[in-house]
Amino acid sequence: MTNSTDDESWLLLKTVSSWANLFYGIFGIFSNIFAVIILLNPKFLAFAFVVYIINILVADIGSGVSLAIYWNYLFLKTGGRLKYCQLFCFLAHFTYSVSNMSLIFFALERFFLLNFPLQFKAFSRNFVAFLMLMSWFISFVVNIPEFYKFEEINVNGEIKCQLGPQNSRFAIIISLIEFGWEWALPVPILLILNGGILLALFRRKSKAKAQSSNEGGIVKALVISCFLQIICPTPRSVMSLLVRYDIVKIPTELYLALHLPFLLTSHTLNSYLFMMSWSLLKKQYRKILFCGM
Repeated sequence: MTNSTDDESWLLLKTVSSWANLFYGIFGIFSNIFAVIILLNPKFLAFAFVVYIINILVADIGSGVSLAIYWNYLFLKTGGRLKYCQLFCFLAHFTYSVSNMSLIFFALERFFLLNFPLQFKAFSRNFVAFLMLMSWFISFVVNIPEFYKFEEINVNGEIKCQLGPQNSRFAIIISLIEFGWEWALPVPILLILNGGILLALFRRKSKAKAQSSNEGGIVKALVISCFLQIICPTPRSVMSLLVRYDIVKIPTELYLALHLPFLLTSHTLNSYLFMMSWSLLKKQYRKILFCGM
């Protein structure tokens, strides 16, 4: 990406995408906050799998915050500044990675519980909490290079940021880490785990042997969330590589406006999926989210 000047032909698309990003950010932040508040009730925390869901939703709140930072960068003119570009890019990828790892751990546990119920027991709440802490630590370390992905340029006296030199060895390493960590590695794992969960549910006609009737709906929500996590990042990952190596040339701002919805759409929907799939939570969550309706 060698030119960060907005092309007029892209302006409408960039504006629409940016407003979509703002909606994702606002809706995602508040819907996930409401869900976390409800789930922190001790009667729900008694279920170990709730720790997975809370971790996913907290990460999704961070994703919404990253979109708010992006909006500030694009329209409030504080930005072109490198620090805003670096911060929202790191936060978006960091929280996406946490959510990804949490879903994989959650799906892994459900896979073994459904397919090997006699040989495998559910993780304890403390062990699940340890796994979630590890998801934050590992995601932080892996995404540190995101801070060094952009560089400042001067366009007609205005400071903006753009992706660093595509042909540098460091840039190649960053793009390969990002592609592998966010797509090439998690997608096959989620496909295998989801396939195993679906086959187990299909074999069990009652679909009620996921430890309790309450967890049956949660497993269905998990499957849908995992498939969203597979489908949504795919066009973003492909576009990222095409832009990174100058196969497709578009302005930096448009690139960011387009790829963030693909990266974060599933995160905006996670709270709704999990909360509306559990009968104990459905009525309470709907009442808060839709103002008593």
